[in-house]
Amino acid sequence: MGLGDFLKKVGDATKRAMDRAAKEAKYRAKALEIKREIAEAERRFREEVTRKEFESKREILSQLKMRQLEAVCAAKGIPTYRTQIVNGEERRYKIRNKDELIDVIAGHLTLEEVAEVAKRYKVKSRHVVQHFQKWLEEANEALKAFKAQKQRELDEYKAQLFGKESDEVATIELEEETVESLGGEDLEEYSLEEADYQPEPDIVDILFDFEPETVRDEEDLEKQLYQYLKARLGRRVVRQYPVGDQKIDIAIDGRVGIEIKIAESRSKLQRLVGQVLDYVEYFDEVIAVILDVGANVNIDSYIKKLRQLGAEVVVLEGDIKKKGRSREIIIKDARRKIIIR
Repeated sequence: MGLGDFLKKVGDATKRAMDRAAKEAKYRAKALEIKREIAEAERRFREEVTRKEFESKREILSQLKMRQLEAVCAAKGIPTYRTQIVNGEERRYKIRNKDELIDVIAGHLTLEEVAEVAKRYKVKSRHVVQHFQKWLEEANEALKAFKAQKQRELDEYKAQLFGKESDEVATIELEEETVESLGGEDLEEYSLEEADYQPEPDIVDILFDFEPETVRDEEDLEKQLYQYLKARLGRRVVRQYPVGDQKIDIAIDGRVGIEIKIAESRSKLQRLVGQVLDYVEYFDEVIAVILDVGANVNIDSYIKKLRQLGAEVVVLEGDIKKKGRSREIIIKDARRKIIIR
């Protein structure tokens, strides 16, 4: 064999090795992409479990009277007051609203503990617990099916990418891998803590993920948003937070205030502007959440005023559906209809 033939064979082998390495890198990159999809699905699953369980606990506890709820707090060591910093001093306010006290208890007790409380006070809980458990089983099965589908998707990609050489390449089992383990050398120089670190999302970004169900009025929308934020942020969220002689709809960490309004009339939006004018003196950040129902209220001018006051504005688009004297507000595909203006 001449030197030229030898060098050609070496070159061909090198090219094949480089092609194989490039394909393996593509395969691993695809696995990482799919694993991230699974991780996001698992995150949303956990959030939905938390939200559903919280709703189940509220449903059971709502059957108790206020004095019974206070007795539960006393027995379980749950505080029946909220704290607020006023002029640099910490003040305590007794919780006198039943819904708020229910939320506090639901945040401290597990569903099993709430069921035990219900048994003690002879109120119904079995059907609520069973309904949640049935939903949880179905949700787990759906997540399991999603993961299996994604594994098949990766296996098909591998077969198409490597062709006849597919059997020679080790299969990546997504269930055995993590996002970090699939991240390659770029992630190996960081500690696990650094790899796991995610900057805390902005509250406005969290509101983008809010998908409200059909609501009846502002109070109903407020409850849904509160429960959603409670599931995401836990005890940091307080409903009907005292601000001077008023109460803002929702507060987070005592520094972010959220006020909700349905844009049915100019007077409501004007009241919102007045409230925000007061609230910006108390909070680091104020967010106005407006449900735009298509009424002729010149909403853009109010959004401009709110922003001039230093507030963020989140607009949800929806319709008011009237049925006789009652009415419903239908939210249209909330993920695509939430607008920041």
